[in-house]
Amino acid sequence: MTRRFLLLLPLLALAASGQPPSLSRLHPLGARAGSLVEIEILGESLQAASSVEFDSPLLTWQQTTLREPGRLKGLVSLAPHTPLGPHLLRVRSPLGPSNSLLFNAGQFPAVLEGDHRALPSLPAELYGRLDGPTDIDTYWFSVHAGQRWLFDLRAMDHGSAVEARMALLHANGQKIAYNDDRDHYDENPRLEYTFPQSGVYGLRLDQYRGPRGFTFGKNNAYLLRISNLPNPLSLSPLGARRGALARFSLHGSALAAVSQAYLTPLRLAEYSRMTYPYTMPIRFEPDPPSPTRLPAQILAASPSRLDFAVAIPAHASPGLWKLWLVSPAGHTDALPLEISDLPERTDAQPLPPAPPPYVVNGLLATPGQRQRFLIPARAGQPLRFSTLAAQLGAPFLDTVLTLRDPQGRKLAENDDVVAGWGGLLGNPDSTLFYTPTTSGTLTLELRDRLLRGGPLYPYRLKVESAAPSFQLFTTPENLTVRRGQTTTLKLHLVREAGFSGEVSVRVEGAGPPLSGRFRPDQLFEPNADGADMLIPEIEFTLPAPGPPGLYPLTITGQAPAHPAPVTAHTAVMIGPIYQGDWNFYRRPLPAITLTVVD
Repeated sequence: MTRRFLLLLPLLALAASGQPPSLSRLHPLGARAGSLVEIEILGESLQAASSVEFDSPLLTWQQTTLREPGRLKGLVSLAPHTPLGPHLLRVRSPLGPSNSLLFNAGQFPAVLEGDHRALPSLPAELYGRLDGPTDIDTYWFSVHAGQRWLFDLRAMDHGSAVEARMALLHANGQKIAYNDDRDHYDENPRLEYTFPQSGVYGLRLDQYRGPRGFTFGKNNAYLLRISNLPNPLSLSPLGARRGALARFSLHGSALAAVSQAYLTPLRLAEYSRMTYPYTMPIRFEPDPPSPTRLPAQILAASPSRLDFAVAIPAHASPGLWKLWLVSPAGHTDALPLEISDLPERTDAQPLPPAPPPYVVNGLLATPGQRQRFLIPARAGQPLRFSTLAAQLGAPFLDTVLTLRDPQGRKLAENDDVVAGWGGLLGNPDSTLFYTPTTSGTLTLELRDRLLRGGPLYPYRLKVESAAPSFQLFTTPENLTVRRGQTTTLKLHLVREAGFSGEVSVRVEGAGPPLSGRFRPDQLFEPNADGADMLIPEIEFTLPAPGPPGLYPLTITGQAPAHPAPVTAHTAVMIGPIYQGDWNFYRRPLPAITLTVVD
């Protein structure tokens, strides 16, 4: 009787709390494919966790080793052929599922922080955390003269909120290289260094604390990959059409060693720059059980450039795909690109006017360059121009779109899809809407905001006929209700630039349909300091629609000026960045579901 009572205690405590698990951090942030590792998950209401599930059957929770209200530990097995990169993880309990975190599969020997401050060998993947205001991690290693090593830290975008900075040290502690942000939009540091002399060197990791000296709370884990993998920086073009033989050029370093390249569809956990409003193509669908690989033919390779071609089948899934490189040093995850059905054009030669829709793949090859396109306009026919660059990993380009009439007068201009704070919220790509009042030929100008240019400034420009619209998303991710009770669903409205007016919404799937309305004066905009957003929301009270199980919800919105309904989506949100209600990195989820539990 005593043993049975003790086993029931976690369930009784959980029932008293009435809340499903809530996850804030896991450590380590990943492990090597083909290994078994113990991980620790921090959060709330974890005392009666019944299972831990991943987005792939190749990752499995083998055994629970510790279960407490704020902490869960257990063994995770990674199959040898587990896809490299981030995977979604969540905890299930009798009161429903938790929110999601990311767990990463690596390819090199894993070193846990505290195991080896002196690294036994390279390459390696280090899994650590920066706890509190004083924690600084330093690792020491030996190299030979002439060796090149790439120090690639992954945290933000890979499941952590910590923003780190990195310094390379001589044996005497002198700093010989430093990096804070790898480019203008990715806050993760990266260093590439060829050592002139043999000896012992160190790598120091610290948080970026900002002028207010903040820290990143509990979600502060990182993974640091030290390897001699290629270092891809920029891809051009940034997309291609289905059914085409597409040629690409990749710029970076150590590319001459690449022996193979291929494309795979972007998995849900790999989306890393999803902002609202989202303008990059997103698949709100489950990951395929066995991802497709599109092999590439390497045409030419040098240390700084790789040219290759890919035959894209007509049946390839439209959306984002990721480029992978294979070299003697291992597999390199490179950059995403878009496969679409739109006609593709190039800025390599003057473009005659063409009616939408189509895509222009271009490159601002020289500083100060302004690309200009002639746009046939018809009175009353709306035009939509949008760019993809920063959202696809282009390291520097901040596009500005300007539309001019035949006399050169400015009609409309857009810099950013949405203003905000770096990769947390801001989207430096551009979207411009305009409805002409007269027919004629307009000129669209594309430039970098700072008039920069070079091989690292590619862009993808979409020209379409569309009016400003809106998007809807829901929170929380883990919507759960106990049988006989109710829960709260929040529905958020995101207005594209130029869209105004009322939006009526409808929720179906949880008993009788529910309806609501967003007023025209409920605006989507940055707040005073640009570090957060004012996002209109409506709360719905949802009852348990039936016995325990999963109930898909369908949520649609409609505006008088837009007869076609807009479907709401939900997303994984990982954050916040530090104490306070800041923004989150988001990844799409395939459906909005309500879990009914006893």
